[in-house]
Amino acid sequence: MFAARAAMAQDTSPDSRPDIPVLLLESKNPNSSPRPPEPNPLQPKPKSTTINFSKTRLILFSAAVYAASIADMHQTLDVRKNYWWHETDPLAKPLVRLPTPAYYATGLAMATGVNWLSWKMARSHRWHKLAPLPQIFSITGNLYGFHSNRF
Repeated sequence: MFAARAAMAQDTSPDSRPDIPVLLLESKNPNSSPRPPEPNPLQPKPKSTTINFSKTRLILFSAAVYAASIADMHQTLDVRKNYWWHETDPLAKPLVRLPTPAYYATGLAMATGVNWLSWKMARSHRWHKLAPLPQIFSITGNLYGFHSNRF
């Protein structure tokens, strides 16, 4: 590790002239522009400012979130009229006794919120790699609710 710094200091450039005097000599001539510095292969490349944002994946996951939430809501509405049925999810318990249009409206509003959160995460430099997780968790939870209401 210590020898690497010494080896870099003793490295010879393929150009026999040093870069600094060349730039100074060329900058005195007003008609010529200074040549750009050569890239150093040992320096890390700057991070890209663009984000790998997949609109197709976001749209497909959004459609899956809406489909799974509608399937779960529809299945819950079919089963909630039975005397033996009760809601065990503490988050959904206050919403289950709403009238049918209000129940669908709140369920779709929550699905929209999950999709909006994933969209915001996908456009973030810090969270873009984890952007599909809220949608995946929502799809998984709604499919589990759909499946548990059937049996």
